[in-house]
Amino acid sequence: MKKSYRASNFLDTLDKYAKRQKSKTAEDMKKQEELELQRVEQEIIEDANAMIEKEIISMKNKISIEVSRKENEERKKVSRRRKEIMKDMFRECRKRLIEFVKSNKYENSLKTSTKKISEVLKNGDTILSIRKEDSQYEKIIKEAFGSNCEINFVNDISIGGIRGYSPSMGLIADETLDAKLKEQEDWAAEKFGVLLV
Repeated sequence: MKKSYRASNFLDTLDKYAKRQKSKTAEDMKKQEELELQRVEQEIIEDANAMIEKEIISMKNKISIEVSRKENEERKKVSRRRKEIMKDMFRECRKRLIEFVKSNKYENSLKTSTKKISEVLKNGDTILSIRKEDSQYEKIIKEAFGSNCEINFVNDISIGGIRGYSPSMGLIADETLDAKLKEQEDWAAEKFGVLLV
């Protein structure tokens, strides 16, 4: 009986050991599964975060592109409107200059402009150019110039005023209203970035 008790005791011990090993293996497997599950969950979270981040960046880029496009559209609208306003303003200026040319003040303006030209172009070979419509002021212009000059009627002065040229000096003195208006248009284009073409 001793053998059988020992064998039974041995088998019980062996059985207990096997059960502990089985339990330990089950616990190790459970821990391993939990660790693997945590690792997989972490990878999924990282992948999801990367996808979300990528989507956010994509959305930000799309929004930035759309905002830039709208900004450009609005700048173009503002630029077109500014250009229209400038054109209207210079059309109005031209209209008022044409009205001025028809007024009594125009004669004095021609005298003043002629005197300015005479101060610059002092040689006796000066050629003064005016519009054909201003032929009535020829005598006044010659008197205002004060020295010998020739008067030509030209078609390139459309609003009014006077332009002088001295061949010997190689100088032009332009006191035409056309040139003054053009100077203002050029100044506006430079100052406000609006080309009035």
